[in-house]
Amino acid sequence: MAKLTYKTDEHSWWQRAVMVSGDGLVFIIFALLGRSSHGLIDENPLLAAVRVAFPFFLSWLLVAPWIGVFRQHPPLRMIGLTLVAWLITLPVGLGLRWLQLGRASPLSFALVTFLTVAILLVIWRGSYSWWTTRRAG
Repeated sequence: MAKLTYKTDEHSWWQRAVMVSGDGLVFIIFALLGRSSHGLIDENPLLAAVRVAFPFFLSWLLVAPWIGVFRQHPPLRMIGLTLVAWLITLPVGLGLRWLQLGRASPLSFALVTFLTVAILLVIWRGSYSWWTTRRAG
């Protein structure tokens, strides 16, 4: 059985762009799900979702590269790194959201945000890592 090796800097700029775009989509989906579950209807729901997602996505872009999630990893390692990065990112995002709204978020919001985004990121990043690994092998 051949052993696969992984080079951690193998992603090209376009693969990183795909990862950042997919991450952005995850945060927008999170915001759309949250707003719809609360029955919040705006004339432009996408713009409202971007406003909600922005502090978390910005935090993700500030924290995640330091954890190494924009490098190529085997799927299980990518999932682990993604969860660590999200765990560190969440408080930063909540802080930026507090600055944006001028008030703190309730603990229930933080917990639901953590779980929802964690699930979406794991599905997206695990799948992408699996696909790129499979394609390279």
